[in-house]
Amino acid sequence: MEAEWLEALPRLRQLVGDRNFATWIEPIRCSRNGSGLCLEVGSRFFQEWLTRHFLPTIRQALTRPDGTVPALRVAVSAEETHAPAATAEAPAARARPPVPRAPRIGRLVPNYTFESFVVGASNEVAYQAALAVAESPGCRFNPMFLWGGVGLGKTHLVNALAHGLLARPPRRRIACLPAEAFMNTLIAALRQDQMGSFRDRFRDLDVLILDDVQFLAGKERTQEEFFHTFNALHASGRQIVLTSDKPPHAIAELEQRLRSRFEGGLIADIHPPTPPMRLAILMRKAAAQDVDLPAEVAALITQRSGPSVRELEGALTRVLATAVLRGAPLTTALVETLLSPVAPVAGLLSVEAIQARVSQHFRVSVTDLKSHRRDRSVTFARQIAMYLSRTLAEVSFPGIAEKFGGRDHSTVMHAVRMVEYKRTHDPDTGQLLMMLENELRTRPAPSRAE
Repeated sequence: MEAEWLEALPRLRQLVGDRNFATWIEPIRCSRNGSGLCLEVGSRFFQEWLTRHFLPTIRQALTRPDGTVPALRVAVSAEETHAPAATAEAPAARARPPVPRAPRIGRLVPNYTFESFVVGASNEVAYQAALAVAESPGCRFNPMFLWGGVGLGKTHLVNALAHGLLARPPRRRIACLPAEAFMNTLIAALRQDQMGSFRDRFRDLDVLILDDVQFLAGKERTQEEFFHTFNALHASGRQIVLTSDKPPHAIAELEQRLRSRFEGGLIADIHPPTPPMRLAILMRKAAAQDVDLPAEVAALITQRSGPSVRELEGALTRVLATAVLRGAPLTTALVETLLSPVAPVAGLLSVEAIQARVSQHFRVSVTDLKSHRRDRSVTFARQIAMYLSRTLAEVSFPGIAEKFGGRDHSTVMHAVRMVEYKRTHDPDTGQLLMMLENELRTRPAPSRAE
């Protein structure tokens, strides 16, 4: 029964979309219930919402080849607490009045830790920043704003940050929740005339972690309340961590006063993992399930899954669930029958293609990029091309140095560090890199005479 649930998860993601899947499906714990399945959730609100809005879709995803559907029961977990989020509770003497709860508020994801996070060139800055915040919350990088595409590890990293904070003294009150859950809790408090309790609950935190903050866009009442919550926490030196699928200046319908506060701290972005990172992530996730994944099978799953970590995890889940249901061994033949080939990933780009696209954008020749000219415009273009060669083509520093006129590899290392710094601190550079990366991933670089 549990295997049926695992196999249904990728179909559910496609049916409900990534945002609904992360908010309403991922938190579910599935267990056997006689001849059917019991779906355990964190609160009665969650139970009612899931039953009303998603139960028919869940039944559709669980439909067997013979047309039958296992019996389903949605229940509130007995472990659910009254904490506002994954928290280190305050002493009983400081207990506050209960406030309506929202989904995904009771737990952190247990295996989303720093130890299980695979670090590489695409996420190292964000990872190191999260470590620094875990060691000294409220002192450095406050607020910390992490952004990147769907399924690249933002939620993993902020869960790891929360785990790290809870593992260190002193005892802290920590909330880690999606922006949608914050809004739903606000709505419930407004309807039940409990805004005082709502404000006490969130403004008395030591650390507030809000995931997918772009969800606040266009929600005027929620933005107003979050603005005051942000100010109260920040003024008292409490840590604020935010994640989004885009940088603050690119979030449409976000109030300027919030945008300026988001931009007042550290902004770190996360990029799609390189091929070696994807393989390492896959092997680590397989090991976490006590699965000995053959190297050739792991390589093929990596090649035939999408660019995000979630797509990679979904492909692994599908393969493992099918192997269990069929009693079949994990072979490349099984993977080939289940996963269709996908377009080449970014790591297969060539340095030459990157040089051609960068030279076209900056209106300098490829010869200039390879030369020892130190004009400001040429130097910046060269640094951009070296950085993209490292992050997209996955070529070694000496290999890149050779492609740029036989330079020393330390020159390339310096260029990569400089661009990483500018990407973090200069929104224009961040936007430029995003544009070039998207163009290089989606179509070949046009030819250009040197």
